[in-house]
Amino acid sequence: MNNYEIQFTKARFVVSYSRGKLRKVEVKKGNLDLELLAEVVPDREDSIEPHDRFVKMEPKAKDQFFALARKAWMEFYRKQSGLDYRFLAADGKALKEIGKYMKEVSGSDEDALEAWKFILQRWNRLDPFYRKNADLKFVNSQLNKIINQLKNGTNTGQTASRNTADDLRRRFSGGVG
Repeated sequence: MNNYEIQFTKARFVVSYSRGKLRKVEVKKGNLDLELLAEVVPDREDSIEPHDRFVKMEPKAKDQFFALARKAWMEFYRKQSGLDYRFLAADGKALKEIGKYMKEVSGSDEDALEAWKFILQRWNRLDPFYRKNADLKFVNSQLNKIINQLKNGTNTGQTASRNTADDLRRRFSGGVG
């Protein structure tokens, strides 16, 4: 489906064409004036002439991180708890925020996803407090502490924590983990 935005002085519309035919007109601002619309909006997409009022709207790029990170989380949670995770809108928002941060730190969707999977794979190396709170909203709110703990280890001096810290340091510094 192709969408076009039409801007008039006091009105803005989005018209949608599917298979070349007009399918939908959506008023974004102002009132729908059918006479004006009938004069300007053709019933077939191939009849659109270049006009400064018509702007083709590009579809939003899909978030490459989100879908794969959600799948990794669902598999992780199922493996950890034996239960399916109840994924709510707040979880989606939290995962998007995690993804945004991970992309800032790592530089790309692929590296952000690898870093996310890296954290999930080493979840059992976190302090018990974090391990028992496997909830995306919590993870998002504690992400700095979780990454810091995996990166720098805990004060217990355990070998597993030091190995995880070394692995995470390499991951975030661009080295092979």
